[in-house]
Amino acid sequence: MKIIRILAISTVLLMLCTANQALASGAVKLGVDFNGDHDASANGQSVSTDVDTGISLTGELFTDIDDHFDLGGGIQYQMPRSLKGYSSDEFNFVPIYGMVRVKSTSPNVAPYAIAQIGYNFFLSNSSYKSSSYGDAELEGGLYYGIGGGLLIKKHFIVELLYSKDYGKAKFPPGSIDIEYSKFTLNIGYNF
Repeated sequence: MKIIRILAISTVLLMLCTANQALASGAVKLGVDFNGDHDASANGQSVSTDVDTGISLTGELFTDIDDHFDLGGGIQYQMPRSLKGYSSDEFNFVPIYGMVRVKSTSPNVAPYAIAQIGYNFFLSNSSYKSSSYGDAELEGGLYYGIGGGLLIKKHFIVELLYSKDYGKAKFPPGSIDIEYSKFTLNIGYNF
């Protein structure tokens, strides 16, 4: 898992440093995460639970490769959210990712497609943290997202993104694999 973490972070840094001479733009986004699905699996068994709606904050930096193609990276902080029916158990992920954005050059409303891949950190105050075996060691894992949006007047962003976060809770006798998938509606500003 450490190799995946090192490769993901190195890829993001490499994309930011070598894509072009200088960063051309950036974006800040406020997102509403809905239709979340939390899957926990161990020993061949899986439990799927709905997740309450959450809020995410995102910062991204882009390099313009040409008029239609941007390369960049970003970081997202997901505010802690809970599983439906378990309001005291909260979890969240913090993904760091590289991305590609393919866009139109229309000055008024430019549609775009976006793909993201990287590594995320898994955080929780839930039952993963302690059990009859003691505290669990939480590990992050792969993150990916794909979606599209509109760039309005070259500055305002409206975006719909499907993404998936992976993590793991390791206990002395074994581990639980976590998958969290969701749709996010982002509103933001491109500068």
